[in-house]
Amino acid sequence: MTNLFIAPQHAEALALHQLSDFESVWNLKVDWFEEPNIRRGGWSGVGRLQLKRAGLKPLDLFVKKQQNHGRHTMLHPVSGEPTFRREFERLQFLEQKHFAAPKVVFYSESKVDGKPCAILMTEALSEYADLDSLSNGWLFSTNRSQQSELIKKTATELRRFHDLGLVHRALYPKHIFIRNVSNSVDVALIDLEKARFSFWSAYRTFFDLAALNRHAEGWRSTQKLAFFLAYMKINKLNFFNKLMCRLIVKRAKR
Repeated sequence: MTNLFIAPQHAEALALHQLSDFESVWNLKVDWFEEPNIRRGGWSGVGRLQLKRAGLKPLDLFVKKQQNHGRHTMLHPVSGEPTFRREFERLQFLEQKHFAAPKVVFYSESKVDGKPCAILMTEALSEYADLDSLSNGWLFSTNRSQQSELIKKTATELRRFHDLGLVHRALYPKHIFIRNVSNSVDVALIDLEKARFSFWSAYRTFFDLAALNRHAEGWRSTQKLAFFLAYMKINKLNFFNKLMCRLIVKRAKR
């Protein structure tokens, strides 16, 4: 695992602000976007940062920092690995597969006071809005055809994500981002630190759709059905699809 990654297209901007190494970014004060998460004997937090660039729009970034905040894996059963390492690797994988997600600008690992630390810096999805906020506004106030387009595109993109062999494992509406471009819809996923590869396609469907169904507050049953049909690429439920629906709904109520 490399201890330093800098996206070539952003190397000049980072160098201009003297942010080309772990120590300089670690010591940089950022405004926390969310209160740091303190657990596992360490902490993890995310802040926002804007870098000015000569002749270009400022670069809007999210900066994630964590210390002594990891998980044990088969490859790292004793020392564990930073949770941001997995997110970095998943984001790089999705970029290679041309699946929309935040672009990595900077990633680095080191030790501070003898404790393992990691930094992940990504481009902000500035033109997107999360599905959670849309569910409380635009999704239910716009016309039916626009609703249908959004629901179907979100479902088909999630299916494409699963077809890459990944399960998100925290698929909440706030982690699905939507952008309207020229009367079409773009879909991106964020917060991939829990995502993992799974051989079983039924598991990927069951686990993520149950989580999404549980947190899709305000969605009508007809909209949930339309989502499921688009995801499964079918027009009508058969016996096995109905069984999967029942299992998803049952888990969502836990």
